[in-house]
Amino acid sequence: MFGVLSRDEPVELLSQAGVAGMIELVAGGLIMVGLYTPWAAFLASGEMAFAYFLSHQPRGLWPTENGGERAILYCFIFLYFVTRGSGPISLDLIFRGRDHT
Repeated sequence: MFGVLSRDEPVELLSQAGVAGMIELVAGGLIMVGLYTPWAAFLASGEMAFAYFLSHQPRGLWPTENGGERAILYCFIFLYFVTRGSGPISLDLIFRGRDHT
C-alpha cells in the first residue's frame, strides 16, 4: 500500500511507488509536449484511478473524507485529454500532420 514517503527515503524502481513515479514522469512529459497525448493520458488516468482505489478509498467513501481529491481530479483531467487530444500546438500535429482538436 502507498504510504507517506519521506523525501530523503529512496524508492525501489520496481516497487509500486517506483512504477507509479515512472508512469507519472513519462506520461506527464508526453502530455506536456503533446506527443501521443491520448495514449499517455489514458495511462496516467488509469494510474490515478488505481492509486485512488488502492490508497485513498479504503480510508472512506468520499474523496473529501479520505484525502483523494487530487487523485480524482487528475484522473478526470487526464480523461479529458484522452477525449480532446493534444491540441493545435503539439508534437503530434507537427510530426504526424493530424489535427487532434
